[in-house]
Amino acid sequence: MKCTDDIFGGKINKIYFPMCYKFLLHILIQCLSNRLSGYDMASNDLIGLMVAHLLNKPFCVSRYLFSNMKRT
Repeated sequence: MKCTDDIFGGKINKIYFPMCYKFLLHILIQCLSNRLSGYDMASNDLIGLMVAHLLNKPFCVSRYLFSNMKRT
């Protein structure tokens, strides 16, 4: 059998990042995640926030927070 759907549902595991980025992603997941357990997976929006922060690009954090509050 072969699964054709996205198994992780648009999430990225933090083990694929180098150690310095893994720590930053861990802090972002702990602080900005809206879940109670399973802190290894990060959504694409959270990865976008991290990349924008590292590259010093503009990112609307309030839109990210309000969209996560709307989902729960």
